[in-house]
Amino acid sequence: MGGDPQMLCCRMGDPDETTYPGRRWVVPLSGTVMVGFGVILYGFSVYATDQAAGAEFSQTALSLAYGGSVFVGGLLALPVGRFADNHGVRLIVGAGALLGFVGLAAFSISNQPWQVVAAWWVFLGPAQAMIYYEPAYVAIDQWSPPKDRARTLATITLIGGVAGIIFIPLAAQLVSLLGWRSAVLLLGFLLLVVGGASACFALPQWRSDMTRMQNVSGLGGVTSELIRDRRFVLYSVALMLILLATQGVIVHRVARFEEVGYSLTTVALWAAVASAMSLPGRWIAPRLADRFGATRVQAVIALIVAFSVVLMVDDTQSWRMIGHFFLFGLAFGALLPLRAMVMGNWFSGPTYGRIMGTQWTAVVLVSAAGPLLVGVLRDVTGGYQTPFILLAMFYLAAAAVIVSSGRVRPSYAKAGQRT
Repeated sequence: MGGDPQMLCCRMGDPDETTYPGRRWVVPLSGTVMVGFGVILYGFSVYATDQAAGAEFSQTALSLAYGGSVFVGGLLALPVGRFADNHGVRLIVGAGALLGFVGLAAFSISNQPWQVVAAWWVFLGPAQAMIYYEPAYVAIDQWSPPKDRARTLATITLIGGVAGIIFIPLAAQLVSLLGWRSAVLLLGFLLLVVGGASACFALPQWRSDMTRMQNVSGLGGVTSELIRDRRFVLYSVALMLILLATQGVIVHRVARFEEVGYSLTTVALWAAVASAMSLPGRWIAPRLADRFGATRVQAVIALIVAFSVVLMVDDTQSWRMIGHFFLFGLAFGALLPLRAMVMGNWFSGPTYGRIMGTQWTAVVLVSAAGPLLVGVLRDVTGGYQTPFILLAMFYLAAAAVIVSSGRVRPSYAKAGQRT
């Protein structure tokens, strides 16, 4: 299958470097991404505990709320991306910060499960599509000259990566001091201030002479080619398993260890340590992948993460909790970023961005079920042992599928590239 993907991209009005708006926007945008992840993703792992909303709402209801928000965010990824291509990301970031604040405020005053679900689905789902990494990637393409893009990407991902280090213990401390409702409202206000200030005062306004990518024809040709590419399909399935399991682990692990007697402060501290441990993987894994092959390295890392989840099943000894956070943090920092190397080796070219977007939308929509699956199994079985055994099996299966995908003969991309 060597057909033309039927989509061409051309650079319209490509500016010289003097027309780029400098780098003053990089840190504010990075800060918005960090706060967004902190108060929504990592914050939820604290909100769902028995000292917070978990004492008033079932894990099934909370998991449905969060998982549905991820699903909504995935649905909006493509329209948000198209808007960013045509108008820049300034309005997107400002609107996302506002929606995030409204959603957290609504969550903080919710008294019924349906109100919790509505707050997360209607407001916080769209907010995730607007203040997480995807709009930031578009901003890098539009606002950074080519020679600075690698450094800008590293800055944004590194600052975004410290969200768990800061916000897990911060959210836990605020819950202990103020109660969960006031803590959620305060964190929502922080998102509004940081994101709103970035959009109003730091992010550049869209100009017609900025770099932009314009589609000559639609995405349908690329999509039809990809779904017939067995290598792409296998690898995408592996990513679905990985992200589904990861969403389930991150959302429920604080509640898991709190349930068996560890204090919220202690578990939050170790979760923050895990986030800190993830930072070195962002630098080490690409070098290992360059030497040994990206799919091989990613498969090994998935096995390490699987073992870290197994440690959560039997929770009678402290070393198991410490071992989980240490291994999960160390490996997870390298697990998903390797996707960019694998896909770059296989599909680099004029349709790379659209291919990545198509894959990520599908992966996110499936992975949204992870927190709900864990929450339902926990409520049905009366504990977290069964769901975490299942999540460990997902990682093991993903490792096997990744290896298999690397051995499939390429059909969409050129053969002979390193996997």
